[in-house]
Amino acid sequence: MVPGPNLSRFEPAVKRATLIRTAGVTWILVGIFLVSRGSGLFYPWQCSSSWILGTAFLLGLLKSRMVFNRIIDKNIQRIRKLVPEKEKICIFAFQALQSYLLVALMMILGLVIRSMPIDTRIIGGILTLIGTALIRSGLSYLDKVREIQPIASDLENGI
Repeated sequence: MVPGPNLSRFEPAVKRATLIRTAGVTWILVGIFLVSRGSGLFYPWQCSSSWILGTAFLLGLLKSRMVFNRIIDKNIQRIRKLVPEKEKICIFAFQALQSYLLVALMMILGLVIRSMPIDTRIIGGILTLIGTALIRSGLSYLDKVREIQPIASDLENGI
């Protein structure tokens, strides 16, 4: 049997800390998108809508702390255990396969909810809540990668 070409050199492989950073930045960017989309549904602005946005932000912070932080810890442990004999892992492994499927399901659910006859302020509140949770949790990812691998300037300064 003739061996095939070595395609491993084309794998976009990165170190584990970069995978964790990628997860954090992705969560932050998606969160910003959702918050901007959600808050945009409150235009033109009405003072009576401010309590919905305020509640959404507070519930988003709570969701980040109570739900997403556990997911972050599990994902970081999963990344640490990925192919222990390899120093670098495929960049798309920053989340598990079932997480990609969950994201697709949530996108479909978002489309379904937006097509329903629901007050746009409620939809805006939901998007803002989820976006706030993702932004806060994305920042947690970045904090945790720093705990795992301090940046070089911190090591030089003895921090």
